Amino acid sequence: MYGLKKDEAKRRIDYLLEFTGLKDRADDWYQMYSTGMQRKMLLCRALLRDTPILLFDEPTVGLDPASAASFRSLLREKLAKDEGKTIFLSTHNLYEAQEMCDRVAILDHGKIVACDTPDNIRYKMLDEKLINITFHGAVFNEKAEKIVDELQGIPGVYGVTPDVSPNMNFHGVSLRVNKNLDLSSVLEPIIRNGLKIMAVNTAEPTLEDAFIAITGRRPGWPEMPRGRRGWRFR
Repeated sequence: MYGLKKDEAKRRIDYLLEFTGLKDRADDWYQMYSTGMQRKMLLCRALLRDTPILLFDEPTVGLDPASAASFRSLLREKLAKDEGKTIFLSTHNLYEAQEMCDRVAILDHGKIVACDTPDNIRYKMLDEKLINITFHGAVFNEKAEKIVDELQGIPGVYGVTPDVSPNMNFHGVSLRVNKNLDLSSVLEPIIRNGLKIMAVNTAEPTLEDAFIAITGRRPGWPEMPRGRRGWRFR
């Protein structure tokens, strides 16, 4: 099996079953395993030869959140940190890449357009932050649309995304802005036009934000025209 002698293969199999937490289910049929357990069994097969470099293509696709978190921890904590493996991971899940990877390469149309640590890509590629403003009892009407247009025209505001329900309730707005922009400059037109603000939150850019800024599209989505105002409907 994979060029291993019988005794060596048995020792390796026993170790990997313990390593992945499958030892107590080792005699069960593979078809009886959950999706997460099946993924761990495939990992056992991949690790049988104890190679120093491993390649994973979308390893957590189809897993529930708990199984995905467990699998990420297995790769990051046990394989990378404890065993010193080098892991190449391809994924559209940029939260996963940000959480797991020491370095990230962003591909766009088959070309590497950025390659650095996740933090460097987030902060060097993006000179911006995200502001989320939640409204109380607002309706998206002509006046509200003018407010959105006014926000879009403020220097230092790069993008405005209204949060509008199907019955045209105006729940709030998200703004991509220069990280040095004074918050009062975006609150002023909202307050002046009589909208009631329930909450204001700011967020640091994520790796997905950087991906969108670099490529003009979300991971796995077709390219969209740049500079167009976004809309989010519930």
